This record gives sequence, structure tokens and C-alpha cells, in this order.
Amino acid sequence: MGDLLVQVEDLSVRFPTENGPRTVVDGVSFDLHAGEVLGIVGESGSGKSITSLSLLNLIDEPGEIFSGRVLLDGEDVLKMKGTALQKVRGSEIGMIFQEPMRSLNPVFTVGKQMIETIRAHESVSVGDAHDQSVEWLRRVGLPNPDRIMRSYPHEMSGGMLQRAMIAVALCCHPRVLIADEPTTALDVTIQAQIIDLLLDLRDETGMAMLFITHDLGVIAEVADSVLVMYGGHVVERGDVFSVFENPQHPYTDALLKARPMPGQRLDRLPTISDEVRRLALAGAEASA
Repeated sequence: MGDLLVQVEDLSVRFPTENGPRTVVDGVSFDLHAGEVLGIVGESGSGKSITSLSLLNLIDEPGEIFSGRVLLDGEDVLKMKGTALQKVRGSEIGMIFQEPMRSLNPVFTVGKQMIETIRAHESVSVGDAHDQSVEWLRRVGLPNPDRIMRSYPHEMSGGMLQRAMIAVALCCHPRVLIADEPTTALDVTIQAQIIDLLLDLRDETGMAMLFITHDLGVIAEVADSVLVMYGGHVVERGDVFSVFENPQHPYTDALLKARPMPGQRLDRLPTISDEVRRLALAGAEASA
């Protein structure tokens, strides 16, 4: 395993509600090393995406990161402001957002946005930035990248937008990549192509990845280690083989059993019981 890049320590995030503040990420801690792929799994609402956004200090008001640290090379990202934070976002830590239509500016072409992103972090000409952009669009499998460069987001399908968003996240060669459901909108062929690309880049550059997905099969394929989250808490962590083959927490076990298996015929899909959910919260709160 490579050098330690990111340390997340006791990260907690809350949002105001009519019934008072609600903590949606509670005491999350983990390390991320160069070349490592760390998977985060859990149901919708478990705190996966909020955790990932916090790493770049992207929690907007009225949300609040009220405790914890996110250390990149020993410096706390949560205390950075202005130019220092802008440098981290993109060139140090890149992010593939879950909803590309909300992440790409609808009034600018994809090409303009990629060129501006590259030039914000690298001292290159417009022409060089254009050539780099075309190459990244080609690498993520988009046909006719020159046409994509001239296209606006609304002129592209959901799958094409997703691949363009991946190209934007990778074009500044980040040392850490946060991938939040990066293959959700893609068909299985393109999904496999994107996963292979990400793993090849990891092997070439030593890039670390935080890979968030509902797809446990993808995590089994790409991750070295895994965090299982429920209700804003980490309920289990470990290397991916140990967690998947011998889960120690009832919630992890139930989550794995709830996934449909190839060739399996079921009259009814397994579900996670309320008792298991209560155990997940009780155990996490007891260890907090």
C-alpha cells in the first residue's frame, strides 16, 4: 500500500430540521493511501454522498460540518479557504458527482468547461487544453469527441453526460478521485470500460479512489477495502474479501443477502429487517 494521502477523523455533519438539528454523518473516520480503492456502501440515506462532499468542504448552508478533520498530506482541508481550497478541488482531489446535469454548467459547452478546468490548474495554452480535453473524452469512450466539445449538456444523453463528467474529473490528474455512483447511468459495456479506465489510471499514477456505489458487485470487483454505512455511521470496515466473505455485523450480512444473484430465482427479494437496522444504529452509537 502506498503513502497515506487522506485521513478523515471523527467527521460529523448536521442539517437543521423542524425538530432540531439532525446529524446525518456521525463520527466517520478512515484513511486513504496512494493506489488504494476504498469502497463505501450502504442504502440511500446512509451518509455516503455527504461524507464524500465533506472531503472537499462542499457542504452548503444550512448544512454544517460541526466536528472532525480531513487531512490531505497533513493539512486540514476543512480549514482551507480561497486559493488554497481551489487548488485542492480538481488538481489534488477530483470528484465525479452523482448528477452530471447539475454539475455541468448548462450555458457553456462541454469543451469550454473542460478547457477552463484544465487552465485553472495547469499553465497551458488554450490549444493544449483543447487537445487534452479531446483526448480525455476519447478515453472515456465518447464517440466523436470533437463534436462533444461543441455540445451543450442538454444536447447529450444521460450516459454521455456521465462520461463527460468523468472526463472533467480526471483531466487535471488528481491524486485522489472521489467517484460517487460513477457508472449508474451507463450500460454494462460502458460501465466495464470506465471501471477498467479508472483502475488503469490507478495503476499508472498511484491515484487513490473513494468509490461510492449501491452496486456491491462493482465494489467486489474494484475495491481493496470497504466501509459499510447506515444512518450516518460506519457499522463495519475491513478488506473487501473479509467483509464480503465473512461479514461481522448483522447489517452487512443482511445487505449482502439482499442483493440479487445471477441465475437466482426468487418469488420475493430479501429485505433488511427493522431489527437489523436497530442493531446497526445501536451498535454505531455505542461505539461513538
